[in-house]
Amino acid sequence: MPNDFQELIRLLRRQELRSQQSFNMTPSENVLSPLARLPFITDAYARYFLDDLRLFGSWSFRGGRELGMIEQELLDPLLKELTRARHVNGRPISGLNCMTAAVAALCEPGDTVLSVPGWAGGHASTGVVATRLGARMEFLPMSGPYELDLEKAEHLLRSLQPALIYFDQSTFLFPLDPQPVRKLIEQNSPHTKIHYDSSHLNGLILFDAVFNPLERGATSFGGSTHKTLPGPHKGILATNEDTIARKFQAFTDHFVSHHHMADVASLAITLMELRDCNGIGYAKAVLRNAKAFARALHGAGVFVAAAERNYTECHQVWAAPETAEDVQSVSERLHDCGVIVNSFRELPGLPRPAFRLSVAEVTRLGLGESECEALARVMADIMLRRTERGLARSCIQDMRSRFADPGYCYGDIPIEFFGGRLSARTGWASDPGQS
Repeated sequence: MPNDFQELIRLLRRQELRSQQSFNMTPSENVLSPLARLPFITDAYARYFLDDLRLFGSWSFRGGRELGMIEQELLDPLLKELTRARHVNGRPISGLNCMTAAVAALCEPGDTVLSVPGWAGGHASTGVVATRLGARMEFLPMSGPYELDLEKAEHLLRSLQPALIYFDQSTFLFPLDPQPVRKLIEQNSPHTKIHYDSSHLNGLILFDAVFNPLERGATSFGGSTHKTLPGPHKGILATNEDTIARKFQAFTDHFVSHHHMADVASLAITLMELRDCNGIGYAKAVLRNAKAFARALHGAGVFVAAAERNYTECHQVWAAPETAEDVQSVSERLHDCGVIVNSFRELPGLPRPAFRLSVAEVTRLGLGESECEALARVMADIMLRRTERGLARSCIQDMRSRFADPGYCYGDIPIEFFGGRLSARTGWASDPGQS
């Protein structure tokens, strides 16, 4: 066996072992259920579905016919139910792909687009994408890192008449509400559309823990499906407007083409599991856990942002080491002890580098408020050098072993597949007679 292949396998095994012994608190990541991983080891991973009958009037890529049925007959109706939208589009393959399609569909070259400034948590790629598509970029006025300045926004709407307001928060504690802006649009710039990039919030929106953007004045919303929504790396778009839906379809046909049918099937499984296994409970637990984690971390002596506002209204919690120089060394120490964090040079309103943390994945693993508080105290001891690394690592590994598998998904149900049986939790049984 070639040495490079052996090294590849060694690194994959190392990664897998690390994940089994660690808690990942990166806001852009989550964990798939065992069944949601299934499509990636099937023939679905290799096949195209281009919606041939709609595009060409006859079948061209026949290998994906059954996969197309999964999308059109199972996933799309489920997305419509959960987004409470008349039209959905599951073709985007990422949040950034959603952004590109949405901006292209909702404005023309030369139009003005307003988005959230980077210093207030706006996505770093929005301006690059929109400018390359020919739009003129301006920023929404903010009265601080967490709130819009509505008086200035009204003046900007009246003077610029933008085609699109793109709410693109990616680093935030308090989700911006589009409803006050919708009211200003109606009075000052009636043709302006609102798109709400919900990448970080989809799991909370679809399962009723935070507001639905369509019900708060957005023309459309969408984003990635692997953050608070614990699905595959993919994207979705939703709208109630027929014309907008047709534009989304037209642009995703060309900007995406093959849209990864194993991901489509995996997303359908994820949504079915959350629908049937208390996804609403998961989403509400994320919000409770975030506050509990933030309070405990702050109480243990670590600086946590927005303490005066009860810390957070989403999955994110921001914490800072004692000095700016500590960020990388503390991050490495946490990693060595089994806690994976997301470090940032700048977070809105913070004067020094800090950590952007999320409780979404640990909530999916089954941690409740008391466990999140315990995890916060161990993390504080690591960050403040109050405990020896080996002891902290042992504590994290013990806790992780007690929360080894994703929750809010189908249990240990044997499923007939390929002439054998698959268990939702334990994996393949080689003998079809085993359960």
